[in-house]
Amino acid sequence: MSTKTPNIYPTLPEQPDADMIARYREDGYLAFLNALTPEEVKAASNGINELVHKYAFNEALTEHVHTKSKSGSQNSGGLLFRSKTSDFHFQVESQYVARPDRLDELADNIRKFQSYDMELPIYDYISHKHPKLRALLGAMLGEDYAPYSSMALCKPAGIGAAKPWHQDLAYFSVNRFDGVAGVWIALDEAKVDNGCMHVIPGGHRTGPREHYWSKVDCEITTGEVDAQQGLPIELPPGGLMIFDGMLPHETPPNRSNRRRRALQFHYRSAATQIVPRAEHRAKFTAPDGMFIGCDYSKFETVN
Repeated sequence: MSTKTPNIYPTLPEQPDADMIARYREDGYLAFLNALTPEEVKAASNGINELVHKYAFNEALTEHVHTKSKSGSQNSGGLLFRSKTSDFHFQVESQYVARPDRLDELADNIRKFQSYDMELPIYDYISHKHPKLRALLGAMLGEDYAPYSSMALCKPAGIGAAKPWHQDLAYFSVNRFDGVAGVWIALDEAKVDNGCMHVIPGGHRTGPREHYWSKVDCEITTGEVDAQQGLPIELPPGGLMIFDGMLPHETPPNRSNRRRRALQFHYRSAATQIVPRAEHRAKFTAPDGMFIGCDYSKFETVN
């Protein structure tokens, strides 16, 4: 584990200063212990339960399917609830058996929410209107930045799976690699034992790293990342981290008796455009031109 002092500040400021911007460019991330108010944290966490109650096993609004990976990766399996009217969907942790008569329990065993930012006003506010977050993103990406994606990552107590070392741009179909930022916001206390974020400072400056589908997920190939350089970023509820889309990062499994919910949003600069998947495959490559990102053709759904 790295002994480097993490870039953690007490409070998300009204406007980031020059030192913060320089540290972000150099290390690829910044963290702030206090970004959301307790009221905002509570509303955002309660919203997860609200959406589970609204959509889970509701055949009028949702279809549910079982997913798996052709490579057998753990994180690709599990029950998936998919809205019939929007892109919103959420996946149950693969080890949990969902039941329609235990929806609060189900809400504590979600692996991931996706495309949910417009489902409730609190998520719209945090992701698109929060003044301090807008100022932070404007400083890092330019004032004309645009949203790219929304996820909520909910490591259940005891069974929350690892998300191994990866670069987000191994997944994202964009035309350049210097204009995407992720924002990760803790809704529960995020510590090493329940799966807080780990980063490799400066790792965003070395270009694409080879990824492959392991038994857990799509991850950076062994030898392409030195886990001993990993730096844990522990955050309280309401803490926030911003990180470059090329920064290698991971979250270990949750072996504690405490869940670890977090919101995650991604944004792109105006110069960073969404492109066809084939164009991304031709760009996220090794020196020999071979694609080294995450291949979605390895997913399939089963009834």
